[in-house]
Amino acid sequence: MKMYWLLGIVLLVDLTLLLVDDYFPGALRSFGIPVWSLYALLGVLVLVSTLTHNPELERRFGLQALLLLSVYPMLVMVLLALLGGESESGLSVTSPLLWIIWGAVLWMGWRDYKKDKEQDGQAAE
Repeated sequence: MKMYWLLGIVLLVDLTLLLVDDYFPGALRSFGIPVWSLYALLGVLVLVSTLTHNPELERRFGLQALLLLSVYPMLVMVLLALLGGESESGLSVTSPLLWIIWGAVLWMGWRDYKKDKEQDGQAAE
């Protein structure tokens, strides 16, 4: 379970740094962090997550992880915009496409959560 949370924390830090680079280009370079390393880390996280996949942990923490991994980047984008940053890739809170995708991800996650709850309730009977 510690590995699950560690992966989540590293993923959030990685996403935060990628968003900072998008809103303030060159900021990471000034700190000596090559952007390619963040994309490589993202690939490693996906690989490790796939290899250590645990359906029970996903069922237990799926909704919390979904909310954290969807709400947190939106909050970071709002903060970066308030700090005066402007997205070079078009990922901003004013993008209608981003809101549609965000809503769809939350809706599908909620639907899966409800389905799992119903299956758990039927299994308990």
